[in-house]
Amino acid sequence: MVNLQATIELYTMKFNEKIKALRKASGMNQQELADKINIHVTHLSKMENGHLLPSIDIVQRLMKVFAVSADNLLNDSENSIVELQNHELNEQLMLINQLDEEEKNALIKIINSMLTKKRMKDLLDGKANF
Repeated sequence: MVNLQATIELYTMKFNEKIKALRKASGMNQQELADKINIHVTHLSKMENGHLLPSIDIVQRLMKVFAVSADNLLNDSENSIVELQNHELNEQLMLINQLDEEEKNALIKIINSMLTKKRMKDLLDGKANF
């Protein structure tokens, strides 16, 4: 089952802790994130351990990878909450927009059918949220 969105509460976390939490919540290991932001894995490890602060360029790359604002990454307030979007789903939605109307309508029918099935199962299992 695809997790459309994950919420991470970053209460009083320092920048280095946020990077690690965001990376783990995104299901990436250090090498995968380092590759995505085009730095060496030891550079990322030093950032996550608090031994190195990133350049503005790296902060911008992290913002893009995690789809978060600079404020979410850099703010140490007690109310920092970051919502991670599923990048794969976002890419799929962009591709869906390229389909013709008939194909879009067919896909919508399939999705609605699957959602109805899930709602019925939840209702029968006593988990319905209305």
